[in-house]
Amino acid sequence: MPLALKKSGKKARNSYTRSSAPAKKSGSSKGSGIRLGGAAAGIFKRLRGFSGLKSLAALTVLLACFGLIIAGVCYSSLWLYNKAITSDFFTTRHVDVTGNVRLSHDMVLQYGGIREGDNSLAVSIAKVERNLRKTPWVEEASVKRLLPDRFVIRLKERLPSFWVHKDGVLYYANDLGEIIAPVESKNFLSLPTLRVDPGAEDALPYLMRLMKGMQSGLLPIEAGAVSSISVSPGKGIEIYLEDREMRLSIATDDWEGNLSRLSLTLGDLARRHELRNVREIRSVNGNVWVLLNQPA
Repeated sequence: MPLALKKSGKKARNSYTRSSAPAKKSGSSKGSGIRLGGAAAGIFKRLRGFSGLKSLAALTVLLACFGLIIAGVCYSSLWLYNKAITSDFFTTRHVDVTGNVRLSHDMVLQYGGIREGDNSLAVSIAKVERNLRKTPWVEEASVKRLLPDRFVIRLKERLPSFWVHKDGVLYYANDLGEIIAPVESKNFLSLPTLRVDPGAEDALPYLMRLMKGMQSGLLPIEAGAVSSISVSPGKGIEIYLEDREMRLSIATDDWEGNLSRLSLTLGDLARRHELRNVREIRSVNGNVWVLLNQPA
């Protein structure tokens, strides 16, 4: 009896021990916590995906609205521009031109490509200025639009000082001997004829100083009395006065001094009424040589 009870008690302990182990495992909170976390993560992912779709849809709608606004602004601007360039309110009625000497008012408008009656908003200022600068007479040009119906054109022309023969054609040239444009009847101007001998190109800058000297009175000669001017390496600049049949030569080695001495000599001869007997005056090397007409 005691032995049987002892065995049964041992079995009871063993059974208790075996049964208690799974109970502990089944009651473990760790396994249950993992399963609940995975479910929550899945729900969270689904919620995030739904939120992302809503954000994408909202962004698409916002971009579409923005595009519609831009399209509306562009269409409205284009409509307003078309109305403006066809409105009589912006019809060009006045074109003021300043600085033109050789070019007439109509010639400036023709060269620039602008007319009274054109819509002022449809006129390209850059194109008008570019057209004017392409013409041989215009050195600088600026155009200003004064809405609703006026333009102001300011020019700086290339002023001619001489006639120059080249390839059988007579051209206008500036005070440096640079060709401007052919001589035409519509812009005819009588000027001295310029001839430059080979090798005398370095003396061309003195032409400008000569013209300034005559304009300022430093050289007592009227520009209209000059028939021709020659530039040569040996004699410098020669001036021919056709009405007096007199030739004046100025060497360029001491320009200011030679010009001053020539001016004093001309004044002295004029006071003594002896200019009619003079054929040529040369101012060179610090001296002035006067050649008289030979008696017939």
